[in-house]
This record gives sequence, C-alpha cells and structure tokens, in this order.
Amino acid sequence: GEEVERRVSPIKVKLIDFGLACPASAVIPGDCVGTVGYCAPEVMLGLPYNEASDMWSLGLVAVELATGVPLYPSENDYDYLKFIIETQGQPPDHVLDSGVYTENYFIGDKYTQQRHESLETRYIILTRLDDLEQIMMFRRGPEAGQRLFVSLIKEMLALDAHQRITPSQVLRHPFYLKHHVYRNKFHTNWK
Repeated sequence: GEEVERRVSPIKVKLIDFGLACPASAVIPGDCVGTVGYCAPEVMLGLPYNEASDMWSLGLVAVELATGVPLYPSENDYDYLKFIIETQGQPPDHVLDSGVYTENYFIGDKYTQQRHESLETRYIILTRLDDLEQIMMFRRGPEAGQRLFVSLIKEMLALDAHQRITPSQVLRHPFYLKHHVYRNKFHTNWK
C-alpha cells in the first residue's frame, strides 16, 4: 500500500455506515445493532447501552489504523466474543448477570464452546492489550507515544461500559494532549 508521511500530510479517515445511529434514549436493551467485530460487549450480551458503545467501536477502529489489521475480525458473534475474552478476559460478573443474551455464550461463569466450531480469523493474536505496543513497534518501528496510545486503547476497550473512557476524557488523555501540542506547534493552519 501507499504510505503517507503523516507529519507532512496527515492521513484523513472517513467513517461511514451510521444508518443505525439513534439517540441513546431510543435504545432498546436486547437490540443487537452494529457490525460484528466492532460491537461493544454490552450490545452483544443484550444490556442497555449508550454512547459508551461508540467509544468501544472507535477504539477498535483506532487499533486497526495503528496496526493495519482489525483486532477482532470474525464472521460471527460467538468468535468475536471469544477473541475479546482471550485477549481481555471475561466481562465482570455484574455485566454478565445483566445480559439478556449472556446464556447464549456462557454456562454458569464459564464461556462455552458448545455447539459451535470456531474459526481463527485474527491477523494478530494478543494475550493482553499491552502487547499492542510490541505489534506496533514491529510493524512501524519505535515511535513516541505508542505506550500512551495503548493506555488510551485500554480505556476505550474497558469491558464494563461504566468504566470506559468518555469523549471528554479522551480529549484530556495524555496521548491526545501530547499529539495536540505537536499539531499546534507545527501545523498552525490545521483544520
């Protein structure tokens, strides 16, 4: 692929497919909306959800932009949830206990592979999100801010939506502040 020198010409990304977007007040718990591979756990499990689920999706898009591959590519909900658990652990009990669809994926307190044959579709297999830093260094070389980026991603991909970082907190996160200062210093006409 073509590489862009981001300090000379910052990359522009266009996000599309907001056809299912609605106000948080219009959300009906149990409605499964979104794209497999980008849905937040609360959506998959049938819990009430809000804009925190968008932060989850944005975190996955950010990982894909940083690594060049999706973090949890899958063709079905079951494998997607399996990949999340293998990387980030099981969602907290209070999340699982509140899910309308939890029993579709879990028996008691364990994830079940009953009646399902999983397909390994991941390009990168992580045992924890902290490993993203090494993946990025391998693919792009060492860069300032990789550790801060992973810190931000971990907050965006918190398994409990109530613990997930908010948009205003993202703007105050050290990763964003570091890069915002850089942009203002070198790109005064940035739009």
